[in-house]
Amino acid sequence: LCDVYGFSLRNLAPAATQPSGSQHPSGPAGTVLQYNPALAVTFVENHDIVRDNPIVNDKMLAYAYILTHEGYPCVFWQDYYNWDLAQPTNQSGIDALVKAHGSNAGGPTEVLYVGDNLYIMQRTGTNAQKGLVFVLNNSAATSGAQVHTHWPNTTFHPVAWRGHDNTDIPAPRTTAPDGTAEFSAPPRGYTVYLPT
Repeated sequence: LCDVYGFSLRNLAPAATQPSGSQHPSGPAGTVLQYNPALAVTFVENHDIVRDNPIVNDKMLAYAYILTHEGYPCVFWQDYYNWDLAQPTNQSGIDALVKAHGSNAGGPTEVLYVGDNLYIMQRTGTNAQKGLVFVLNNSAATSGAQVHTHWPNTTFHPVAWRGHDNTDIPAPRTTAPDGTAEFSAPPRGYTVYLPT
């Protein structure tokens, strides 16, 4: 995801031609993340690929992806400390994603919508973790779609978000009795929504 403009979000969910709301493999085709996510260790960068010129453009999109999906996500020390991506005082850093991961990223991943520039999924939760809705937007404008979630009559609050040249705070969303609502993310960014 990092430093790649024009990648297709369809590559994140290769079985996206199935009906909306069905369970899809949640990773690029042919990967451990797709076939056995419980055994996948996901990372954006690590000590084996540390560079003098680190990836910085869109790195948070990749962290948002691995910290909301199944697997064992690893945060690189240099990203967290040296490159100032932790940002513990706002919702645009790794800290907010780590908190959402710990409290809510449980249960299976279900892809709700996927297109070339927009990807929406839900984690349906477990007894200890309530689940979440994640939106990844690759377009130059705020974008979203109406999807059918696991939760009827539920209000979702954004707890982690980031957008390219955009500081707007995403609005909460409330699902209809059938579980549908429109979820969106800022330009070239993401939003993580948690049910309350």
